[in-house]
Amino acid sequence: MERKERLAKMKIKCIMPDKAMDRDTLNKREIMLKKVLAPDVEVSVDCIKHGPDELDCYTDEAFAASEMVKEAILAEKAGYNAIVTYCFSDIGLDAIRENVSVPVIGPFETTLSAAGMLCNRFTVITTEKRNVPRTYRRLMKNAIAREKLKTVKSLDIPIGELRTRPDAALLYLTKTCKEAIAEGADGIILGCLGMAMYSEEIKNKLNINIFNPALLAAAYAELCVRTAMTHSESNYPKFTNASNIRMED
Repeated sequence: MERKERLAKMKIKCIMPDKAMDRDTLNKREIMLKKVLAPDVEVSVDCIKHGPDELDCYTDEAFAASEMVKEAILAEKAGYNAIVTYCFSDIGLDAIRENVSVPVIGPFETTLSAAGMLCNRFTVITTEKRNVPRTYRRLMKNAIAREKLKTVKSLDIPIGELRTRPDAALLYLTKTCKEAIAEGADGIILGCLGMAMYSEEIKNKLNINIFNPALLAAAYAELCVRTAMTHSESNYPKFTNASNIRMED
């Protein structure tokens, strides 16, 4: 495909690793993402068809990952030019890269890279307190986080309530961000993409870099397509299914 044709028809697929989000909420996600993308870019946000309703633990992540792979394969066949794993946990990221050739962008990887360039000490904010250890373990596997992470804090709000109680979510998020700043953070990472809608308002209130993984991942996916960058097959050899995994439902 010629570069001009590829850019004229750019499509980005964002795959949610849960199945419970309604179409109206997904449409709002698409509207939000379009604000950081060029007018010629089409973005589609969709859930997996099977798996957990939301991600609360490693077990949820494990069951969601295989469904993410299936949806990514279908997205590439449907002509999408890039895929975003729409979760801060980067669910199934490496496995998806073994199964498709288009760029596969993880919000976690992308956001940590951005924060590493622009911050000396950043705080990651997650939803519930029980997610703090899981988030911290994931961060400690990242060299940037090991150097620059100040702390991991929680709102102590269930993921679903970020959507159903937006006023309360914004209040708790603003309060937690102020605490992080008082503790010495010079940047805040929103460690759940359900918080994405609040980033601009909080940034304007607090005058600090608020890293929005949803927007960063979508924008970087567009950049990768425009500059013809994707993962290397030498690093992610194509999955041949020699292990005889059932790939279809």
